[in-house]
Amino acid sequence: MFSVLTAIASMGCIVALGWVIQRRGLLSGHRISRGGGPDAPRGEVGARAVLATLSFTICAPALMFSTLAGTDLAHVVSRGAAVTWATTAALALLTAAVARWVLRLPAGPAAVTTLAAVYVNGGNIGIPLAVYLFDDALAVVPTLLFQLLVLAPLTLAVLDRSGAAAGSASGGAAGAPRTAARSGWSSVVRVLLAAVRNPITVGTLAGLLVALVSELTGARLPDVALIPFDLIGTAAPPLGLLTFGMTLAVPMPALTPPAADTESQQDSGVSPASGPEQAPASVPGSNAASTPWWTGRDQVLVRAVVALAVLVRNVLHPLAAWGVGTAVGLDPAALALVVTMAALPTAVNVTTYATRYGVFDGVAARATVWTTALCVPVLVAVGALMG
Repeated sequence: MFSVLTAIASMGCIVALGWVIQRRGLLSGHRISRGGGPDAPRGEVGARAVLATLSFTICAPALMFSTLAGTDLAHVVSRGAAVTWATTAALALLTAAVARWVLRLPAGPAAVTTLAAVYVNGGNIGIPLAVYLFDDALAVVPTLLFQLLVLAPLTLAVLDRSGAAAGSASGGAAGAPRTAARSGWSSVVRVLLAAVRNPITVGTLAGLLVALVSELTGARLPDVALIPFDLIGTAAPPLGLLTFGMTLAVPMPALTPPAADTESQQDSGVSPASGPEQAPASVPGSNAASTPWWTGRDQVLVRAVVALAVLVRNVLHPLAAWGVGTAVGLDPAALALVVTMAALPTAVNVTTYATRYGVFDGVAARATVWTTALCVPVLVAVGALMG
């Protein structure tokens, strides 16, 4: 219990320092205004971007490579990893079903909602937590692999396809659906290639390859060859926490409504190309003179989406990991590791993806903030209950 509190308090101090650095503009020479946003000095964004790039493209991959290159593959492909993959996949399917058929969200917003519920902050928080709490960066590898190689490509493919469908519906050209389909499949390929080229993925897969070769041949890299990677990788945990703290100091983007997809528009009898004056009053966003549709009564839907993501992220996933891990007979140390990784908050990358596609970016940001705030008492509870 004391070790958990010490690790969380230490990480919290570094996150708070990052928040102060960004808020007071210590690396840019400009103090950030309370309004922030587009009028903020360029240096405020530049300093945060440089640290994030350094951590993401150099330090974290080096840490993953040096950790995996000298490890036994049995520690990576284990029952604990299977529990992580199974519970994440099951909750992703459950969240997608609730978002799509209970909350009646279009495909794009439903994809972002699912990602906000199951895509955890393995880089900025997971790696430091694994290092400071378990003294082993391997703890986060199963989570990172599943997210980078499965969750992200599938979700971005859905976002690409839903965007292509919307484009073909509004274009009106005879060959537009076929062109949009080809564009959608090429987008899927690009997304898969981008996932493989992800720096952390590259470092992780390279380390796994070295470990596999060592396992098959019995020849291992000399320790001296890994020293540079160890030195650079040591900077990954504190840099990730600093970057996360700086990100929290940046004002969240405004809520954006989930644009109706082609299927929901056809169900409502509204042509996608029709103007607001042609839409019936029952369709969200049909009254051009009124306030945006997600305010007032429909703001409840947005709150329900955030609540769903928080429920899955902070409650259901840790409970599912504990239940499945106990059922398959994980030892106490392995069970604590799996449950702790399941209790991580939503990754900032979810907001990045949502902003890139212009879908639910404000909702993703709020889910990230809420799950991050609530993960602290959850982690403390996990430490208290599991020792």
